[in-house]
Amino acid sequence: MTTANYVTLGDDRHPVNVWYDEKTQSIHLTCDDPRLTDENGEKPGFRLRFNANPQSADYHPANFNRLARYLRQQGKPAPDVAEEHPRRLDQRPR
Repeated sequence: MTTANYVTLGDDRHPVNVWYDEKTQSIHLTCDDPRLTDENGEKPGFRLRFNANPQSADYHPANFNRLARYLRQQGKPAPDVAEEHPRRLDQRPR
């Protein structure tokens, strides 16, 4: 595998963070790197949310489980692993 097309995201000043919000039952992946802005050059960084709620736009059980395992390995609060279902709206559990 070549790394010629890969860029390391984040650095010591702008790390990529992973954390679990028990209140919303979502796992967040965030970075405040000022190089990552919206189309107006504002709002630095990004925030992605993953959860295991099929009714949510943030539904992504595979990434949710991947990050939950990672948090648990790091000794951080993490949710239980969720059952994985297809993400397509017409195939999600009701």
